[in-house]
Order: sequence, then C-alpha cells, then structure tokens
Amino acid sequence: MGHRVVHGKHISEPVLVDEEVMQVAVFDTAFHQSMPAPAYMYALPYNYFEELHVRKYGFHGTSVKYLVGQASKMLKKEASELNLIVAHLGAGASVTAVKKGKSVDTSMGLTPLEGSVTELVMGTRSGDMDPAVLLYLMDKCGLGTQEADAILNKKSGFLGICGKADVRAVLEEADAGNERAKLALEVYLHRLRRYLGAYLVHLEGHVDAIIFSAGMGENSALLRGRALEGLQKFGIGVDPLQNDATVGGKQGEIQSSESEVKVLVIPTDEELSIAQQTLEVLDKLQ
Repeated sequence: MGHRVVHGKHISEPVLVDEEVMQVAVFDTAFHQSMPAPAYMYALPYNYFEELHVRKYGFHGTSVKYLVGQASKMLKKEASELNLIVAHLGAGASVTAVKKGKSVDTSMGLTPLEGSVTELVMGTRSGDMDPAVLLYLMDKCGLGTQEADAILNKKSGFLGICGKADVRAVLEEADAGNERAKLALEVYLHRLRRYLGAYLVHLEGHVDAIIFSAGMGENSALLRGRALEGLQKFGIGVDPLQNDATVGGKQGEIQSSESEVKVLVIPTDEELSIAQQTLEVLDKLQ
C-alpha cells in the first residue's frame, strides 16, 4: 500500500516503512531532491541549513514525476532526454524546471507557501512577497505567530485580493467585470509568466515542451493562452482552436504550427503515480 507524505526533507525516493503489511511512503518532495545547491539554498546564516535543514524542498513532485513520464510517451523521447517546464496549476500552484528528466528548480520552497524567492499566488496563500511585510504587520496589527501564519496560508491569495478562493469563481467574476477578480487574475498571470521566463532562461532556451496540468492548467484555455501570449520570438505559440478544445480532462498538444516548443495539456494522476512508485519499491524486494 502506498501513502502520500507531503514533506520528506532530503529523502529522494519512496521508502518501505512496514515490511509485514508492505506500507510504502511516497514523498511529495522527493522528485525535487535533484536540485543543485544554488537552486535550493536560502541566503540565511549557514548554520540554519546545517542544524535545522532550512532550504528549498519543493512540492507537487509526485505530480511532476508522473507528468514527465507522460510527456516522454507523448513526445516519444526518453525522460532523461527531456527539458520541460511543468506548470501544476490547481488549488495549489507551482512551476518546475526539468532538465534531462530531473528537477533543477521549482517555485515552492521549505513549505508550499514559500515567501522569499518564488511562489505563485494560490487560492488562500500569499505566495512571493517581501518577508519584512510579515514583520511589519505583526508589529502594526499586534499579530501573534499563529495569526500571521493563518493570514499567509488561509486568508491571502485569490481570497485575500477578491474574496473568492475557488479559481473557477475568480474566473467567472473576472469575466463578469469584477475589478478585484480581474486584478487577482492579472497578479496570478504576472507571476506565472515570470516563472516561465525564469525557467526558460535556466534551461538556456532548450525546452522540449511546456506542460499545463491540474485544475486550472487542464481546464482554463484562457489562462493557458494568456500565460504564453506574445512569446513567438522565443519559439512558443498556442493554437487557439486546439487550446479551446483541450479541456475537461483531455490530453493533447495545443502549440501553433509555427511553435518550436511543444505545449502540452496533460491531466495529472497523483494516485497512479503513488501506485507506480509503490510497485517499483515492492518489485525490488522480489
């Protein structure tokens, strides 16, 4: 039996935790442990890293690992040959740079919140911001650590900007002309495009495909189109008809005929990924 464990720190592969009933722990952070030190280190006093292991770990690794495997099948190339930018855009949102099949950077950090380098705005989480903002609010508003944590993780993001945490509601409100919903969507897109651009540079322009997955990534043609708008000079373009048609759990390619980079929509399946990784562990015991 396989179990999803959110945080595995430095553990880089599934672990058998009970031989009698074959319980396997699959860590959401594991796929990202291939990141090099410049990607995972925070510019804090080094003893916090040595003693408390404070560093970037990344999340959604179970999903990204599955998506890399699916992209390998779609593109008919070995995973170890692929350079990808993977956008997992659900209730939780992250972007990952994959080089030769391995994670080399990702937008989430020590926690899914991140707060000092990169993170997307999500349903209720703040994402990237000046860390001093938190100290300022704690001082001016008399917030304790638990209250501050609740603001960053449960009262911010889309909810904080426009009062709606559900992405579908935000899209509907924005389409209806709600200015704050439109602002929330624009903030989201601004940050998403920033990470796409950063990882395009990180991969030195050698990108086989950009992958969209999870709730918004799989179902919002508007979001996908806006995210890649105006990138033709970088060899990236979206076919509007293919984009509009690839929703509702459909898998497919949505790049334009002129696009040098493939643009893939792949429904993620984290449960299947956990099952596959569990079987790999059990097969080694045979």
